[in-house]
Amino acid sequence: MNLKKIPMQTTTIMVYLFCYVTFFLFSWISKINNSQRLINDEGIFTSNPRNLIGFHIMGIIWIGIIPIVLLKHSIWKVLIGNEILDRSFVFLYILIFILILTIVFKQSKYASQKTQEPFKSTVHLSSPFFISYFIVRVLFLFVYELWFRGFLLFDSIGWVGINAAVTGNVFLYVLLHIFNSKKEMLACIPFGILVCFLSILFNAAWPAIILHIGVSLVYELTIYRSYLYPSKIARL
Repeated sequence: MNLKKIPMQTTTIMVYLFCYVTFFLFSWISKINNSQRLINDEGIFTSNPRNLIGFHIMGIIWIGIIPIVLLKHSIWKVLIGNEILDRSFVFLYILIFILILTIVFKQSKYASQKTQEPFKSTVHLSSPFFISYFIVRVLFLFVYELWFRGFLLFDSIGWVGINAAVTGNVFLYVLLHIFNSKKEMLACIPFGILVCFLSILFNAAWPAIILHIGVSLVYELTIYRSYLYPSKIARL
């Protein structure tokens, strides 16, 4: 055992723990203030648009900027990897990507129909807010997956092996969704395993990043378009 690596590994674990616990607390507070999600489980838009943007910005800082500065990992290496892409893997990824987005699109259409009446009775949000939100949302999901299925996953594999690393990664991912519905928590298990598998397959975080961003945008934009003309506008 290389004793010199022990202090470095301990420091890295403490950085991960610090960032995760802090972000967990942010998620808890945001859930209480109805500012964690654009659309809640009842299909109602957030009543705190400023706080929602703030939550995403804090997420970018705590699981994006701070880990990058403290861990000093190579973003490019973790993001892109250093292996030549296998065409069969790329083809598999494209099939998975299309399948998942098709399922999400159908779910979002069902959700918009199911929650149509609650939406009509709520305050809607302005177009400038949505433009700002979706830009920040994409940046947030980028650093979110770079942290989870990039830095944390690959460091964990080096420490405890693939099986334990994936199990721990999915557990922490599901735990962050404890403030949401049981259905969403359960959905995080197969999705978490899938994005871990894709990142390991390509030895890079970009597959998880692209898939998560695609899923989020398809779901939220589909529901938003269904309620594009509200009777009352809430300015950001």
